[in-house]
Amino acid sequence: MTENSDHKNKILKRGQILKEFRWDIESLYKNDTEWEQDCHQVEQLINELLTYQKSFTQEASSFLNVLKLKDSISALLQKIYTYAHMRKDEDNNNSLYQSIFSQACCLLVRAEETFSFLEPGILALDVEQLKGWLKEEKQLQVYQHYLEKIYRKKEHVLSPAEEQIVARSGEMAMVFEDSFQLLSYADLSFPGVKDEQGIITPISQSNFISLLKSPSRKFRKKIFKKYYSVYQQHRNIYASLLTGSIKKDNFYSKSRRYQNSLEAALFEDNISVDVYNNLIDMVHKNIYLLHDYMQVKGDFLHLDCLHMYDLYAPLSGDTLRIDYQEAQTIILDSLLPLGEFYLSVVKEGFRERWIDVYENKGKTSGAYSTGSYGSKPFILMNYQSTLEDVYTLTHELGHSIHSYFTNKSQPFIYSDISIFLAEIASTTNEVLLTHHLLSQVSNKTDQINILNHFLEQFRTTFFRQAMFAEFELMIHQKQERGESLTADLFCQQYADLNRFYYGKNVIIDQEICLEWARIAHFYYHYYVYQYATGFAAAIALARKIREEGPTAVSRYVDFLSKGSANYPVSILKRTGVDITATDYLADALQLFNELLGQLRSNAEEQL
Repeated sequence: MTENSDHKNKILKRGQILKEFRWDIESLYKNDTEWEQDCHQVEQLINELLTYQKSFTQEASSFLNVLKLKDSISALLQKIYTYAHMRKDEDNNNSLYQSIFSQACCLLVRAEETFSFLEPGILALDVEQLKGWLKEEKQLQVYQHYLEKIYRKKEHVLSPAEEQIVARSGEMAMVFEDSFQLLSYADLSFPGVKDEQGIITPISQSNFISLLKSPSRKFRKKIFKKYYSVYQQHRNIYASLLTGSIKKDNFYSKSRRYQNSLEAALFEDNISVDVYNNLIDMVHKNIYLLHDYMQVKGDFLHLDCLHMYDLYAPLSGDTLRIDYQEAQTIILDSLLPLGEFYLSVVKEGFRERWIDVYENKGKTSGAYSTGSYGSKPFILMNYQSTLEDVYTLTHELGHSIHSYFTNKSQPFIYSDISIFLAEIASTTNEVLLTHHLLSQVSNKTDQINILNHFLEQFRTTFFRQAMFAEFELMIHQKQERGESLTADLFCQQYADLNRFYYGKNVIIDQEICLEWARIAHFYYHYYVYQYATGFAAAIALARKIREEGPTAVSRYVDFLSKGSANYPVSILKRTGVDITATDYLADALQLFNELLGQLRSNAEEQL
C-alpha cells in the first residue's frame, strides 16, 4: 500500500485520493441507479405494509407478517440512508448527493409515518392474547424483548392519528441538524494563516485541532482567533439553529408526556436520570484533578497561566508522527489482549477498505463509524498522521467491530447498538492502546507525549463531555422554563462552565465562548454524556481484560455480540461493570490521578 504523498501538503479533491484510501462504498451500491431501485422497492413494501393496517392484530400469522415486513423495510432503508449519508459526507459541496441524502431522509420520514399505526395497535392488543400467540408461534418469540419495550412505553404512545402527526413532523425536525451540517461543512470558509516561515496554512474543520498543537504559541493564537472569527460572524444563525433543536426536543418530550426532555432521551434505553446526574456530581466533586492537570501542563510549557489555545499544545519539543501504515501495525499489537478472533476482524477491516482515510475538499470533518445490516462496517477519517489519529482510528474500529459481531449474532430487530454501549467498545480499544504504548516507549519524550495524550483523552472525553452534558442540560431546562435562548445567553453559560471546569490557571478567552456553535453533538438530544460514562466503563473493562485474560475476553466478545437484545445496563452488567453505581467513575478518576502523578514526576525532573 502506498501513501498518498500530496495529502500532506494540501487539501485534495476527492478524485485525487488513491482508491486504497477510500472506503469501498461500491460494495453497498455499484451505482446510483441500484440505489434508486431500492428506493422504489421500499415504496412497494410500504404500500404492502399498509394493507395490514386494520387487520394485523386479528391473528398471529398477520401479526408476524407485519413485524417481518417492518424489518425488511427498515433494513433496506438503513442501507439506502447509509449510502446517501456516506456519499454526502465524501463531499458536502456535491449538490447531487445533497439531493440524494435529502431523498433518503424523506423516505425515512415516510416509513416512520407508515409505522405509526404499529405501536398503538400492539398496545390495543389484550396482553393474554399476545402471550398466547408467543407460545403458539415460535417465529414470534424472537420479538419478545421488542414487544416488552413497546409495552413499557405504553403511557407515552399516542393515538394512531396523533402518532401519524408526530411522524409527519419528522422531516421538519431534521432541518436544524441538516442546516447546521451544511453551514458548518459546506458554506463556512476559513482564512489561511501565515506561519513564522511565511507559509500560509489553510484552516479547515478537520485540521483546526491539529493546528492548535503547534509548538508556536503565536501561531496557535492566530489559528484560534481566525477560526472563531468566522463563527462570530454567524453566531446568531447558530443560536437560532440550536434553539430550534432544543425546542424540537422539548416538543417531543411534552407530546409524549415525559416529565422533561432528559427523561425522554434516557427512557428508550431504560437509563435512570441518576446515571446522568451522578456523572456531573462526581466530576464536580473531583474537578480539582482537572485543575491540577492544568497546573502541570502550565509547568511543562513554562506558563503561569494557560490560554484556551494552549490546551492542545505539545508538552515536549518532539511530536510523534505516525503514518497510516505504521498506525495499523501499532493498533494490531495493542489489541493482542483481545485474542486472535478479534484481531482477525481488525485485519479484515484494513484489507477490505472499511476506512476512508484522508481529508478531501468538502469532506465532513471528524470521524465516525457507520454501516448497514448485512454490509461491512465503514469508517470516515481525516487522518493527519498524529498520535491522536491513531487513537481515533482504534476508537472507530471499536465501533465497527461491535457492529460486526452484533450483525453476525443478532437478527435485524436487535442489530442496532445503543450509543451508551457503543462508546464503551470504542474506548476500550483506546485504553488498551495506551497501555501498549506506555509499555513500549523507552525515552522520556515519548513517555510524556503518551501520558499527556491519554490525560488529554480524559480531559476531552470525560471532563469536557461532562461539561457539554451540563451545558446541554442547562439550556434545555431554560427553554422548558420558558426562558429566551440567544447567542449571548449561550456564550455566557458556556464561559461560566469553562471557568468552573478549568480553574484559575486557565484564562477563558472570549473566543471560546463560541465553541458551543461548532459542536454537532448538541443536536443529538443528550448524546454527549455517554462519551464520559462510556470512557469510565471502558477503563474498568480494559482492566478486567488485562488482568483476567481469556475469561474476561470471552465475556467482552459476548457483550459485543448482544446488540439491543436487552437493555444496556443489563448487557453491561454481564461484563462485571455496573453503571448504576458510582464505583466505575471513581476508578476512572483514580487512574487519571495516577497517570497525572507520573506526568508530574516528569515535569519536576524537567524543571
